[in-house]
This record gives sequence, C-alpha cells and structure tokens, in this order.
Amino acid sequence: MRSEKKTKRKAGRPKEQKSLNTDDILRLALKNFAKKGYGGLTLNAIAKQTGVADSLLHYHFGSKQDLWKRSMKLVGDEIFRELNDLFAIIDDMTGLEKLRLFNKKIVHVSAKYPEFQQVVVQEVFSENPRSSWLIEELLVPIFGFMQTAIDEEMDKGSIKKIPKANLTSFIIGSITTLFSRSFQMNKMYDIDPFDDQQIQQHAEVINDLIFNGLISK
Repeated sequence: MRSEKKTKRKAGRPKEQKSLNTDDILRLALKNFAKKGYGGLTLNAIAKQTGVADSLLHYHFGSKQDLWKRSMKLVGDEIFRELNDLFAIIDDMTGLEKLRLFNKKIVHVSAKYPEFQQVVVQEVFSENPRSSWLIEELLVPIFGFMQTAIDEEMDKGSIKKIPKANLTSFIIGSITTLFSRSFQMNKMYDIDPFDDQQIQQHAEVINDLIFNGLISK
C-alpha cells in the first residue's frame, strides 16, 4: 500500500478557519476592554469569543496593545467624522450655536459609543503610554471642535473667561457620566440612560445648565 505523505504547510499567514471581519473583532474587543479593563483582557479571551484561532488573531492584530489602539481608533475616528460632518454644515453659525450643537452631539455619541467613554475614563486617570496616545491621537482632535467654539466666544466676551481645564472637565464630565455610569444611574434612579427619551432629555438639560452659567450677563 502506498503511503501518503502529509504536505507541510509553509510558514506565513495562518490558515483562516472562518471569515474574519476585523471591525467586528475590534468592536467586540473594545466592549471587553471597557468591561474588564486593559489588564483583565487577553487576546486568547477575544479569540474564544469570536471563534477565531489565536494564531490568526495575532497575525491580524499583533499585541494586546495594538488591538487596544486599533479598537479605540476605530470608534474614535467615527466620532471625529460625525463631529467633522456636523461642523462642516454649521460653519456659518456663531460659536455659541456651535457649542450648543457640539454638546448635543457629544450626548448622542456618548450614548452610541459608551464603551469608548468607559475606556477613556479608565485610562486618563494617570499617565501611561496608552493614556498619552489616547489624548494626543483621539481626544485632542475630538474636543478641538469645542475648544475652537469656546475660544471664539471668549474673544468676543459673550461667555465668561473660565479656565479651559475647569470648563472642559465640567462640560465633558456632565455629558458623559450618565452613560459611563449607566448601571449606577439605573440602580439609583430607575432609568435607562440609553433610552431615546432619556438621551434627548439629557441633551436639553445639559445645555440649559451649561449656558445658564456660561453666558456673560
């Protein structure tokens, strides 16, 4: 009987066991980073959830840090594009009008991408390579839209000259906390922060509170 020789597969790209949708993997990874934190997640855990071989996951994403960066950049870029599209349309509005719409948009994107906000909260508490990358690559461009509108109105004297760090932390914190602490809000106040009515109400309340304290009288 003729013996059959097994053909040895050449080194290189791992054989795909299933179609790999990288965006789906990145979104799933981001949800897990938000839930478990950077230190609590492994590539092996993502592989098990997606049914993708470890070797294939490593081939496409490299290290855990690379996976973290790519998952944050995927969603961060989507948020930036939504804001960029908005500001292209409202270019002829005043800074105050732009700031109102920015606030409303951030409410909606925070509800749409809660995992992104949760990871931001986890990472920017202290200095580390991930937090520095996150601030420089994603947060500065995203919040640049707001800062430009604020600077415009401060120069005109239409809003109070509040230190940038205090004003930014107040605006962003008041907007995102409802979603980044969604379980707490649900447990304490019996609401679903991601309900459409709650999202709209939050946008209206935020602008009412912010502008009542911000506009010069």
